[in-house]
Amino acid sequence: MNVIIWLEKYGLLLMLLFCLGVFTPDFSSKMSAVNHELDVLTNSLAQSNAFKQVFWIAVFIFFTFRFFINTEINKLKPVITYKIAILMVICVVALLSASWSNYPFISMKRAMFQVLFCTSLSLALCFSYFHKSIEFNLKSAVVICTLMVLLAVIQAVGLNESLQLAGYSKSKNTMGVNLAVLIVISHMWTKSFNINSKVLNVMLVILFVLLVLTQSKTSIALCVIYFLMTQLSLIKIKVITFSLAILFFSVFILIPGVSYHINDYQHISLYVEDDFFTGRGIIWDALYYDLGFFDEITLGYGYGSYFGVGVIPFVLDDKYSFLQYVSSAHNGYLQLLLQFGVVGSLFIFMFFIISMLRSNNKYLHAALIIPILHNVTESSIFRDVNMAWFLMIVIIISSGIYLVRDEVIHEQEIINGNV
Repeated sequence: MNVIIWLEKYGLLLMLLFCLGVFTPDFSSKMSAVNHELDVLTNSLAQSNAFKQVFWIAVFIFFTFRFFINTEINKLKPVITYKIAILMVICVVALLSASWSNYPFISMKRAMFQVLFCTSLSLALCFSYFHKSIEFNLKSAVVICTLMVLLAVIQAVGLNESLQLAGYSKSKNTMGVNLAVLIVISHMWTKSFNINSKVLNVMLVILFVLLVLTQSKTSIALCVIYFLMTQLSLIKIKVITFSLAILFFSVFILIPGVSYHINDYQHISLYVEDDFFTGRGIIWDALYYDLGFFDEITLGYGYGSYFGVGVIPFVLDDKYSFLQYVSSAHNGYLQLLLQFGVVGSLFIFMFFIISMLRSNNKYLHAALIIPILHNVTESSIFRDVNMAWFLMIVIIISSGIYLVRDEVIHEQEIINGNV
């Protein structure tokens, strides 16, 4: 097997391992952010990662070139191009936001990374499906992830001070969401593409045991909710997911944005205690106050220009408060509002809806519940290379591949006289 075909078949595995943090494991003793020096944390969030840049530029160039010259995947090309185009529109909004950002270079660089990330991942999934290597990629990812967790435990750095499994990740919550998404992706693909593997099913049980050991209540709940959702009909799943998406968008983005412009600023943190959702109430209140006080709620601060720029935001810069250590909004909807304002967020939300309108696979729609709900407590959608955003992209692309697969099967049935 030559190197080019090998990369086409297993490039998806490399990207999956990257997003799972396998290439950059944390085998240090686990501690909370407040135990780190603030200046070290602030500087590290603003630094570039050379390995990350080289990796994603390389896979982007390879898969883009192969996609254009490969004629064997012509049936997949139109739908993959359409889905990528939707993702690119969102990336263009991020690029445009650099024009009003206080950190235009950082904003442009992070937007360009999303172009590389979304395109590379989409094309890698396309080639993996074409080469029928999805099952091998999943098995390999599960085995490697499990071995990395065991290696961390053997080195006595896999558990935090509360004996919660953090594995090779920085925290038990990161480990939890990585495991939960890996379980959901594996189940989603095996059901959608008729992959029958008892070995993989056993592996998923092992992953779920590890997930329980993390004691990450949110991740465990999300995983269980997904499996419960798969027991419903497609129409019921669509109603639930779209209703929740519209509800959260309205509560965290639309209502604050509209009410601000009619001089009756309303947002959720006015109605919850500071310790709501383990301190998220006070974080959200500070951030909504920031948007109103500095009149940034219409267009936001620009993509990636609020957190991780080497400077603590004004409303969080309190040396007597834990707020100075906050590195995200701990709510993806609010984070979108911070970056794109109500105008840009509405535009992005509409394109996310459009990307799934024609989807007719209940497992893919059930999996949408993960990024929709996870985005309430953490900033996950359209943010760097976290696993929840990885899941969102593969759901969008998988929905297109599934439609093509259905059409091919239907055509084959007509030829065989079964229809």
